[in-house]
Amino acid sequence: GSTGGREALAVAQKWPAEWDGVISWYPAWNAASLDLQFGRLSRAFAQPGAYPSLAQRKLVRQAALAQCDGLDGVSDGLISNVNACNAQFDPATAQHNGKALRCASGANEGDGCLSDAMIAALKVYNSAITFASPLGSGETQYPGFNVWGAELGEDGSSPLQPTVTLLAMNTTPPASPAPLSAPYWAVFWDQWVRYFVTRDAGFDSLSLDPQNPGAWATRINDLTRLQDINSTNLAAFNQRGGKLLMAHGTADVLVSTRATAQYYERLKQTMGEAAVRNFARYYEVPGYGHAASTAFNANWDSLKALDAWVTQGQAPTAQVVSDTAGVPGRTRPLCEYPSWPRYGGSGDVNKAESFSCVTN
Repeated sequence: GSTGGREALAVAQKWPAEWDGVISWYPAWNAASLDLQFGRLSRAFAQPGAYPSLAQRKLVRQAALAQCDGLDGVSDGLISNVNACNAQFDPATAQHNGKALRCASGANEGDGCLSDAMIAALKVYNSAITFASPLGSGETQYPGFNVWGAELGEDGSSPLQPTVTLLAMNTTPPASPAPLSAPYWAVFWDQWVRYFVTRDAGFDSLSLDPQNPGAWATRINDLTRLQDINSTNLAAFNQRGGKLLMAHGTADVLVSTRATAQYYERLKQTMGEAAVRNFARYYEVPGYGHAASTAFNANWDSLKALDAWVTQGQAPTAQVVSDTAGVPGRTRPLCEYPSWPRYGGSGDVNKAESFSCVTN
């Protein structure tokens, strides 16, 4: 998962003869492009008054759940129809418990609402970074994140809560040098700029504009050639009989689910849909964040599925993912992208068989 997910894709791309099968969870495959997006987020949330409190982040999640949870046929604490939620939810106009999410004055009025500065920064989080010209790796953008309804870090009693908060927006605003209490992506950006890009420990990372890096553009382009593992010609891996399983939680706010979907779509564009179908599957898990989640902590025996495919030629079908934290023991169908699980209207809402994978 994450950097491990990138390493998994790297071996399929670079050493196709050495691996029979690969499992790649939430892969940070275009790592340098992601670093640049981290810089954009860091600068956005470092603006005066832009960093929301734990309570304000919980309020955003609750407001999104109130508006979007039922879009999949049942209110169960999970947003499965993510595309519809992204299209409909706007923190500037959303309400929660009959009260506007936006503070009436536009300023920070406390934990019961969001300021305009916070809303603006959250919308940056939801949107792509684009580059004026292709990076050294050829990348032209890094997508936004599925922020609405995701766990951004809040107070909670789950034993997983500290990890979830750490890997999201943590407890203090971005800064340079970034303390370990800053958002995980802000720490990443700060150390990448100081030790990878400029190689100057005293450099102010927040002064570097990731979309206009000026004198640092050449160095950044060099890094993207090393860090963006973005080849989409896996013909040698396929021809040898290699199999690839990719999966990503839709509520990941550290590595964007949209980026993994982009990689999968590029595979099909490069190799053709039939060829990709022969050796790869990509699944998205509603409610699952990065590595851990208090809402839906995904458990899937991916090794069993991969082993059956590699050794017996049995392609994965009707895969099921279970929750170990939100509602321990509940199951959902593991839906192949771009489908998502919709409740059928009857049956136990905690059993996978009550859901079907749909695309609209």
